[in-house]
Amino acid sequence: MTYNKEYFGKHGFTRHPSLVPSWKIINVGELDEIVEEMVKRGLARIEEGKIHVDLLKLGYNKVGGSGRVTKPLVVYALKATENAVRKIEEAGGSFIGVKGE
Repeated sequence: MTYNKEYFGKHGFTRHPSLVPSWKIINVGELDEIVEEMVKRGLARIEEGKIHVDLLKLGYNKVGGSGRVTKPLVVYALKATENAVRKIEEAGGSFIGVKGE
C-alpha cells in the first residue's frame, strides 16, 4: 500500500566514492612557470612555435584559471575552466579536451 508517491525519504542518495571522479588540478600560472623545464625533460614538445603539453600523461586532468599565461600553449586535458581557456587562447594557444581517462 502506497501513501505518498512524491515522498522519497529524508536522506537522499549518495554515490559510491569509487564512482565519484577526483580532479587533480593545475593552474595555468603554474603550468606557464614550469613548461620550459618540461620541454627540457622531454615531457612537453614544441611544434610550429607552440608548446604542446599533455596533462593526462603528467597525472593532471583539469586546468584551473589562476595565474598568467605568457607562452603559446596547446594543452590536452579532460576539463578546463572558462577562465583558463580564455587565458590560454589570449596568449596564442589552445585547449583541446580529451575524452576518457
